[in-house]
Amino acid sequence: MKPDYQSYTLEELYDVKVNINKDAYPERYENLLIEIKLREEAAPKVMQKATKTKRKRTNNEKIATSSFVLIVAIAAFYFEYIPGKHGGISMKEDPFFFWGILLFCVGMAVNQLLSFEWRQQTGSSV
Repeated sequence: MKPDYQSYTLEELYDVKVNINKDAYPERYENLLIEIKLREEAAPKVMQKATKTKRKRTNNEKIATSSFVLIVAIAAFYFEYIPGKHGGISMKEDPFFFWGILLFCVGMAVNQLLSFEWRQQTGSSV
């Protein structure tokens, strides 16, 4: 009785490939290699369909997140402290790291605000 390799999963086929006696069953081994090749060629097509396209953020979402980051940055500047899990970062204790993080956050918020998508108005105005 010959095994039905089409009913095996790809993992099972790899397991059979490792454990099969190639000398005793050369025809089964060839059929196994053919089935593995067919499955491997079909696998990338399935993977390509599974990828999601990245959703574009709206201008309102960009304004909201940038506003939040800028408010937090202003509060950190005012209180001279960035809270954190292990005590946070103080401007007095580590000024370079404090200003680096603060400027990075402000830069990211400004970059996000500058990435607005401006729509062209079509048609004539009355």
